[in-house]
Amino acid sequence: MSDKTEISAKQRGFQYQIWLMLLIVGGVILAGFIMVPKTEEQRQQMISMLGTTNIGELVKPTLDFSPVLSELEVTEKPKWKVVTVGGVGCDTVCEDMLVNSRQIHMLLGKSTGRVERVYLPNTATIDAEQIALLKMVHPFLTILPMNADDFAQVVVGSSADWDMQDTRHFVVTPDQKSILYYTKEQDGDGLLDDLKHLLKYSPDR
Repeated sequence: MSDKTEISAKQRGFQYQIWLMLLIVGGVILAGFIMVPKTEEQRQQMISMLGTTNIGELVKPTLDFSPVLSELEVTEKPKWKVVTVGGVGCDTVCEDMLVNSRQIHMLLGKSTGRVERVYLPNTATIDAEQIALLKMVHPFLTILPMNADDFAQVVVGSSADWDMQDTRHFVVTPDQKSILYYTKEQDGDGLLDDLKHLLKYSPDR
């Protein structure tokens, strides 16, 4: 009798363990569905609450850069982009940041082919001679002269909105969505670390 009672108690304990495991798994799945943000605003709120590992500044909301990148060559596998823009012409700060982006691009190693560098000079403050010189110094840099007012319309009202008097880097996804930006004061290692992180967890399409 005692043996049957002992077995029965063990069976009940085992059943409790199974039910507890099912409740935990079900709770995790339910919480996942509840926490998935349904709108861009909810996504940004979640990022603010949980924090991020990025070193660059978040672009809030995410911006569509396709209007200013429409002249880019379409490739079978769209690439991530480091887009450099701003400044009066390409002054010393601009030149330093372009050199910095070139070094970062090389330091990506085997992932170099998944990223391209783009410079968007303002047609009102740069001439053909300067552009030709930049192409000589940076043979793998895509230069797309644009109207500063057109670019201003893209960033207006976002966290990345600024007077465009200083140069900035933007990280742009293969879908041409700008998600991070970097000012001249920020260490280039931060851009490198962020790119490595993004490339690691994004599919190579």
